[in-house]
Amino acid sequence: MAALFAALAVLVVPIHSLIELKTFDFSTMKFDWVTNPRDHLVPVDPEYNNFNVLLDGHAHTTVSDGRLTPEQLVEYSIAQGFNAVIVTDHNTVAGGLRAESYAKRKYPGRFVVVPGMEYSNCRIHMNFIDLNTTVSVGNKAFPSDDNIKQAIAKVHELGGLVIVNHIPWSNHSQDRIQAPRLVNHPSIQSLVDWGVDGFEIANQGTFDLPTYQYMLAQRTEIRRNTVDPPAPLIFMTGSDVHTPGSAYAWTVLRAANLTKEAIVKEIRHARTSFLFDPTGNRANGRPNYSARYLALAPLSELAQYFESFVDRYEGQYSFHGTHCRQGIVDVHGQSVGYFVMYFIAAAALFELLYKLP
Repeated sequence: MAALFAALAVLVVPIHSLIELKTFDFSTMKFDWVTNPRDHLVPVDPEYNNFNVLLDGHAHTTVSDGRLTPEQLVEYSIAQGFNAVIVTDHNTVAGGLRAESYAKRKYPGRFVVVPGMEYSNCRIHMNFIDLNTTVSVGNKAFPSDDNIKQAIAKVHELGGLVIVNHIPWSNHSQDRIQAPRLVNHPSIQSLVDWGVDGFEIANQGTFDLPTYQYMLAQRTEIRRNTVDPPAPLIFMTGSDVHTPGSAYAWTVLRAANLTKEAIVKEIRHARTSFLFDPTGNRANGRPNYSARYLALAPLSELAQYFESFVDRYEGQYSFHGTHCRQGIVDVHGQSVGYFVMYFIAAAALFELLYKLP
């Protein structure tokens, strides 16, 4: 029996660590509902009550680490009440270009995709908006201040916009490591000095009140010279969707028409507001369980039992093949000792019962 347990541990733990076992299969998921946020929400700025664009400013696909294909993301966005989305896969514009091609083909004049990418590393995440080419300049696991400035300058050279993402998420202290998720995140003032165009002040269900207050206070002071006439910082919101779920925020615009050019023009000139619902909408889609998960779940659960004797904390993934902080490994010697004790007690009880007449 002891040999059997040891063999199981040796076999299933390495397999479990190598196989990414996803519970649900999103490949056949249908998005056959429609959310209308106008029914119960109004823009934060009442001046934008007559908006005609509901934009998701931050979304991911299977091209990076999302669970929806670019085509599915378009369908999902429509179901969530958006008529435009900025696709921002980590460190690549490929997902955005593919989603844009699909939307033009299937929903001409009805739904707009703006290609972009999320500049992602261990210091900062920023959305680069309205790009047709991936910007890799200044992007490595731990970029310096100069690296970040180089990336911002390159985006502006290509005619794009730079939006700083989810500062509360970036600076949140991770459990056990007790350090910010991203290392040495630049301050808001530094980022403004370096030339960013705006900030994401709502990410999923988190509203970034300190950044919002800063931007309001500086609305008449800070002017971006990358646009003519100079404009203030841009307010943006984003679902940051990886796995389909509730929608919390919709960036709203009053564009001249439903085209990428008209939408980007409004964003560029900081003519945006947003709807925000901290409870999220009631998304109606429901994926099926993955057949692979159902087949491997018994082994996976067994592997997790053995893995419970050790805790590993690796920190945030860098999106450059590494993690952002040195890992911590805690071996629970007491748990191992108790397991051995329980095993011996169970074996002794089994022998006792076996010898009873």
